[in-house]
This record gives sequence, C-alpha cells and structure tokens, in this order.
Amino acid sequence: MKLHQTLIAAAVTLAAFATQAQTVSVIAPVTNVNIGDSFTVDLMATGFPDKIFGGGYNIAFDASMLQLDDISFPANWEFLVDKGTQVGGTVSDVFFNTFSAPIKGDFLTSTLKFTAIGSGSSAITLSESPSFPFGDEFSNAVNVTYVGGTVNVAAVPEPGSVALMLAGLGAVGFVASRRRQG
Repeated sequence: MKLHQTLIAAAVTLAAFATQAQTVSVIAPVTNVNIGDSFTVDLMATGFPDKIFGGGYNIAFDASMLQLDDISFPANWEFLVDKGTQVGGTVSDVFFNTFSAPIKGDFLTSTLKFTAIGSGSSAITLSESPSFPFGDEFSNAVNVTYVGGTVNVAAVPEPGSVALMLAGLGAVGFVASRRRQG
C-alpha cells in the first residue's frame, strides 16, 4: 500500500514539473492582416527556471502568402546572433547567445518582420534547431516546447475595382432617380 502511495506521489510531482515546461511561442497566436501589410510577430520564451545563455530554432511559413523581411534580436543577445538560412518559406538555424547576462523566466528571443503577399491562411511553425539547442548556465541542453501561430491574410480590393463599383452604384442611382421623375 505504501509503495502504491509513493508511486502516485511521484506521478503527481512529475505532472507538476511537466506543466512548467519551457516554451517558445508565436505571440499572438492569430494575426489578421491584409495583402500588402507589413507586420511583426514576436517569438517569446516562457517558463525557463534556469539561466539561459542562448538557443535557436527553425521557422516555417507559407511563402506564397508571407514574405519574411527581417529577423531582429533584442540587445540582451549581445554575443552572437544569426538570422539563419532561408529557402522559400523555411528558415533553418536561427540562433542567439549572450556572454555576459544569461536570462531566466520569460524573455523575447526575436521579432519576425513579414509582408503579406497573398491571401489565405499561413501557419508560422517553430521547431527545434539540432545545431543550436537552448543551453543553460551549466552547458546543459534544455528541452523546449514550440508553439506556432497563424496569419490570416485578407485580399484587399484594388483601388480601380472600388472606383468602378462606386461608379456603377452611382449610375444605378441616377437611372432610378430619372425613372421616378419621368
């Protein structure tokens, strides 16, 4: 009976640690933009109980809808940063490091700047970079859970199409008023 209670207590303790997982997430999970809009997406790390000297990840998105213009890093990643290698809608091995001020808790890892170039819905997916794992102050690799986001891009009518539609509505109104007068 005691062994059974000990096993249950151990399972509860492990479950508590599991809920305190280190996470890197796209903030906000859903972004709504129009074709032609430039916008930014922050990648936020949360729940890191130990000081982190750096890390990295891979990023994927639909290149027919989104154009990645830049990746910027906060000043606290002063030692080494790299925007990775982009091929289409995949960026491999984005990484960042600090030499003098490791960070724990919640912190910004980078900001992605996009331009919306096509309508539809695109996931922004984050995944582990095997080349640049997150590392703590004791040089241990840190397991991280990655949470992506979604960008919804709405088509915006061309100005010429809007002008043509308004001219058509005006013509219909003019004809209707002439019929009432005649």
